[in-house]
Amino acid sequence: MSLSDLLKAESRSKLLVRLSVFAVVALVSIGAMASNGWFPSTNPVTGEKTGWFGSKSSPPYEGGVDALRGRGGSLLAPLTSPTPQLSKEYIYAGSRLLAVEDKNAAAAPPTDLAIWRPSTGTWYIQTTWTTQAWGESGDKPVPGDYDGDGVTDFSIWRESNYTWYVIYSSTNGFYTYTFGGANDLPAPADYDGDGKTDEAVFRPSNGTWYIHASTAGYYTDTSNSQANDLPAPADYDGDGKADLGVFRPSDRKFYSVNSSNGATPNYSSGISSGTYEWKTVSGDFDGDGKADYAVYDKNTATWYVRSSISGTFNSPFDWGDDEDLPVQNDYDGDSKVDYPVWTPSGTNVGRWHIKNSAATPTERNVFWGQAADIPVPAFYRR
Repeated sequence: MSLSDLLKAESRSKLLVRLSVFAVVALVSIGAMASNGWFPSTNPVTGEKTGWFGSKSSPPYEGGVDALRGRGGSLLAPLTSPTPQLSKEYIYAGSRLLAVEDKNAAAAPPTDLAIWRPSTGTWYIQTTWTTQAWGESGDKPVPGDYDGDGVTDFSIWRESNYTWYVIYSSTNGFYTYTFGGANDLPAPADYDGDGKTDEAVFRPSNGTWYIHASTAGYYTDTSNSQANDLPAPADYDGDGKADLGVFRPSDRKFYSVNSSNGATPNYSSGISSGTYEWKTVSGDFDGDGKADYAVYDKNTATWYVRSSISGTFNSPFDWGDDEDLPVQNDYDGDSKVDYPVWTPSGTNVGRWHIKNSAATPTERNVFWGQAADIPVPAFYRR
């Protein structure tokens, strides 16, 4: 190697060392300036801008973030709001929802109007303008909070293969479980009190409950029920667990088993004999934290409710038109179940006709749905 080659190599080596030192000094300087907020930046939440070395700039709208909200603008990033916690345990029997208020719980937002369309297997949530394809013709919607996150999950029970299909709202992942048999009536509810809806069916042919509880495991029960009863699970004793309850059309009585002490109360509804198309609609109509035994006569649009406060069945209450479907739930956020019906056909098809339970009752009419839809009101906020 010649002398000139050696000099060139030495020169390159010194240059690389100097460049390395410069790069280290530059990175340290940039890090120091960034940590002290000396670069121009925009706050991703408030939209406030700062210039070099932290100097203030004008906000995107005069008055800053508060003015931006007031003028209908959108922030650069959405403000985070606390996830609302439900004050109600939502219990379902087939496509009929039974709402139970937890005693002394903080109030939750009103129930969302929602329908499930069998022809396309699509869910339509009116309050949030949400749609979700889940299910197919022949399925039965069984919405509930299966993952315990306080939000209702889209879920169906497929009688053709006795399988439950659930989309978890917490992860958007899906869950399947084969449970039930032919002609069973799905009756999911929180039977073990862990805050999660449990898969369950009632078998009218032999009056047996089949329950797959998320903590208690699988079990069956025939106490206080018999063939051809109508399932009406709800928290009648106020202990935070759904009780096994039924309405017996043959004698027009309610029978249940308290999860708190094993007692087996039964109550006569006072309904005269006759053949009616009954729908069980138990829920907390008086706001005391306990479900009230209740049944709805679809042929006459008449409600029969036993108040857990007074201990007696109220005078029959007519609300709705013949053939309307009951969609009992708390639509005004006062911690009491209201008297609502949904019209499945005719001139007013798709109408939610709600009698609020507020101190000064008001009527509410909303059209959401069409013929052959199935109403599935619940708390779907996501």
